[in-house]
Amino acid sequence: MKDESLEMKLLTAYDAHADAIFRHCYFKTGERELAQDMTQDVFLKAWSYMQRQDPILNMRAFLYRLADNLVIDWYRKRKSQSLDALMDGGFEPVETDSRVEEQAEVSLALAKLRELHAADQKLIAWRFVEGLSPGEIAGMLGESENTVSVRLHRALKQLRAKLQ
Repeated sequence: MKDESLEMKLLTAYDAHADAIFRHCYFKTGERELAQDMTQDVFLKAWSYMQRQDPILNMRAFLYRLADNLVIDWYRKRKSQSLDALMDGGFEPVETDSRVEEQAEVSLALAKLRELHAADQKLIAWRFVEGLSPGEIAGMLGESENTVSVRLHRALKQLRAKLQ
């Protein structure tokens, strides 16, 4: 009977948060299939954790923490290859989309965003990609809403300075 209750909790969490966890992973990695795999892994890890009967006080925050840990692990394992190294090997990038300028601006913004501290990147992503309110972010971080608003304001100010 207890497993049925856990299953319902997990299904409810999946219905409520799977899309947001996917977007979070996709934003961090830029790879759709990888983000789908990570989302699945997040819920598998949550299920394992729930099976051990450890209490989860804030399911949303817990799922984001699992997702962040998977992204960190992926970055640690990933071997970086620069475009120059690829081009030296004969790779020629071809742009097929007519919105080249828009894509370049988005790429620049993402590159500048990645220059910020990881905590600031996370705040900006949660606020503007995930659409979370400062109050929701504060609840996830265990901080006051005012603290989150100030940190978000400062992070945006740094990002604007880097973009100019």
